[in-house]
Amino acid sequence: MVLTTRTYTAEDLWQMPGDEPWELWDGELRRVPGSGARSSRTALIIGARLLAFESQSGLGMATGSDGSYVIARLPDTVVVPDAAFVRWDRLPTRDVTEKYVTVPPDLAVEVQSPTDEPGTMAAKRALYARAGGPLLWWVDPAARTVTVHRPSQAPVTFTEADTLDGAEVLPGLSIPVAEIFA
Repeated sequence: MVLTTRTYTAEDLWQMPGDEPWELWDGELRRVPGSGARSSRTALIIGARLLAFESQSGLGMATGSDGSYVIARLPDTVVVPDAAFVRWDRLPTRDVTEKYVTVPPDLAVEVQSPTDEPGTMAAKRALYARAGGPLLWWVDPAARTVTVHRPSQAPVTFTEADTLDGAEVLPGLSIPVAEIFA
């Protein structure tokens, strides 16, 4: 649901008072409703695996469900994936800023929640695709699947019998899908 008719910037979003979760889609302010317990737990499991991968690989930085990324400018788009990873080679100063990460994540993880609307989720996938992020994992706890989206490729859905990997984007990252839903 669009809440404004004015065009906001990432800087405007940063200055907003309170802890209300918001995203910015093409300059439009959007409230991000909280997720259910299962969705939150699923995102935490993946985030923990990404944090362990960060420690083991030294390749970049993992963020959790409050980590915000500016994925487009003019108009600005700021998304808050449920978990994400950005490589240091895209943040050469290795700046873990107090504000938003200024590049799209190399891996964005979005976990479907009962509060998500199908049309809104399709629009969010389109935002990620337009931003050119190399890897998006779309997690469906109800179906116990993870659909992997990559630029110029058809989405591939993984089940509990499969293992996700970071491919050339995050070499060495490996997560059995069954562990995500344990």
